[in-house]
Amino acid sequence: MRGIALRLSAFAVIALGAGPAFAQSACPGRISANVFAPVPRDAAIAVPDRAGGSPNERALREAAVAALAAAGRRVDANAPYILSWRGGTSVEDDNFGGFNDNRSGRTFRESDDITWAQNVPRAGGRTVPTLRVSGTVDLRERASGRVVWTAVLNCNRQGQDDAAMFTLLARTVAPLIGQPAAGRAF
Repeated sequence: MRGIALRLSAFAVIALGAGPAFAQSACPGRISANVFAPVPRDAAIAVPDRAGGSPNERALREAAVAALAAAGRRVDANAPYILSWRGGTSVEDDNFGGFNDNRSGRTFRESDDITWAQNVPRAGGRTVPTLRVSGTVDLRERASGRVVWTAVLNCNRQGQDDAAMFTLLARTVAPLIGQPAAGRAF
């Protein structure tokens, strides 16, 4: 009897511990990256803090700073490299059966403005639209303004947890800075 209880306890620990592994990703997708110039592994990176930014902009910045630190990168406001994000959202398979990318103020923002990643209300009706998040991340040399590394991300938004999505995107990008990638799933 004691052996069965021990095995059941071990199974419960394994099942509970494996829970996050079976959890659905906040935005499953792919990333591709190109390197245009070497990026020293020990080089510091600036992540701009825009004055008057939205709460989601601040949340993405915090996620990026944490992900860079976890990847062993130094973050410094006066660093020789500047990381910036831009992107857009689109609704696919909506009730009108088409592709809708014309929501005012929500597409292809410049610089580190991430309002494109905020929650978008889903259309009612018989079909559930897919919210597609697309973004580009650039690493520029501060002195020349030249892009030395860039990545393109595409994912299908799952749920409405912005913090989880920002963390996922930042943790996907940070370890790849300075390295090429071709359609790597995340």
